[in-house]
Amino acid sequence: MLDGTGGVPAAGGTRTDDTAQRYRDAVRYLYALTPAAPAGGPRRPVGTARARLLLRLLGDPQDAAPTVHVAGTAGKGSVCTFVAELLRAHGFTVGSHLSPHAYSLRERFRIDGRPASPELLVAELDRVRPAVAALERSSHGRPSFFEITNAVAFGLFADRVDYSVIETGIGGRHDSTNVIGRRDKLAVLTAIGLDHTEVLGEGLLGIAAQKAGIIAHGGRVVSASNGPEIDAVIAGAAARRRASLAVVDTAAAVSAAVTERHTTVLRTADGGRLPLGLTGRHQAGNALLALRAVEELACRDGWWIDADAVRQGLARAALPGRFERRSYAGRTIVVDGAHNAMKLAAVAATLAQVHPGRRATWVLALKPDKRLDEAVRAMAPAAGLVVATEFATEGGDHPAVRSRPADEVAAAARAAGLRAVVERDPVVALARACAATAPEVPLVAGGSFHLLSALHDVTEPAAASTG
Repeated sequence: MLDGTGGVPAAGGTRTDDTAQRYRDAVRYLYALTPAAPAGGPRRPVGTARARLLLRLLGDPQDAAPTVHVAGTAGKGSVCTFVAELLRAHGFTVGSHLSPHAYSLRERFRIDGRPASPELLVAELDRVRPAVAALERSSHGRPSFFEITNAVAFGLFADRVDYSVIETGIGGRHDSTNVIGRRDKLAVLTAIGLDHTEVLGEGLLGIAAQKAGIIAHGGRVVSASNGPEIDAVIAGAAARRRASLAVVDTAAAVSAAVTERHTTVLRTADGGRLPLGLTGRHQAGNALLALRAVEELACRDGWWIDADAVRQGLARAALPGRFERRSYAGRTIVVDGAHNAMKLAAVAATLAQVHPGRRATWVLALKPDKRLDEAVRAMAPAAGLVVATEFATEGGDHPAVRSRPADEVAAAARAAGLRAVVERDPVVALARACAATAPEVPLVAGGSFHLLSALHDVTEPAAASTG
């Protein structure tokens, strides 16, 4: 079972047996005593109001540091990571609040590139809990999981960082991260598509309007170009808020190359080559967007962009569960938490770049709320065999969640023209996939971070030099 470290060194101290137990108790508190679903979203606008009240009781830590606030359907975590690493490379201390996590809850709270230590996380949650109890006794009711973890993040960063980088959970306007009062907040909007439609609605333009709800009055926004109609929605939102808007043509990054060692190299307009720490041509677009955001900060705050720091920051970016290479039974496998059509299509495109002409074997599991047919069609161009599996997380570093039945996933794969078998145990499914796959054929496990967590203890990080 995962112990919460996620295999990554911690920021802020070392673990003791007592701290480890207190950390496990804190995780249980978050998942068992609070709803594991966002209280925001257009159907429950009270979520944002309650989040503001919680933070007010804590002294409004969300306004302590200049903030980059990132919303979108795909690429949020990657853009946040690139922004944070670019800022770190320029000498700043940075706090990043990301979701979801792949292996450890601590991944959501990063200080200078490392997950917050169990000691720091437990101490901050202990500081937040009396305010949670006060709201629970009031007419506002108990804050949600996301409202509490946001408060923990803001508290952790308040007196420790020069910049905060905050990823939205769902949407933007009513998301519980949309509580930052600073007028100098920089909003960043990534690629926009269909996801969480049960909360955000079915229309792309409506979803875009929700995402644009994070733009601050009189602030600045940097947005990826999403096509004329969506771009017009975002431009209108910026104009109504008297915010300056910069639109980045992330398609300009199509000249990026992916090497045999899974390194993506961004080719700049002047002929330069910038290796990226995250893999895939879509990551080149995310890197361009992040670089434009950091340029906005430098211009606003009066510091200079350094070419060597840009190179260092882009190369240092790393994010668990995003085209991550791990090893199992002597084989290298790619694990990716992509869980919607847009993200799975990006994984499929990256596989085609890294392994041209080869169709991967996938170990695949998805949550019930995902658009199954669209998701499977998106990954189908890079798939040959699908081993459909399941997960049921209870306890540990993930909330209690059950996957969609493997039979349904297999049926969708067959409907998309793929070969598919069912193996409900995810560890056995991985072993079966390895046994059925020739050494030169890539292996992928994906569809949910819960699946990645279920496979974490039977895999290990792949050696950097392997192919």
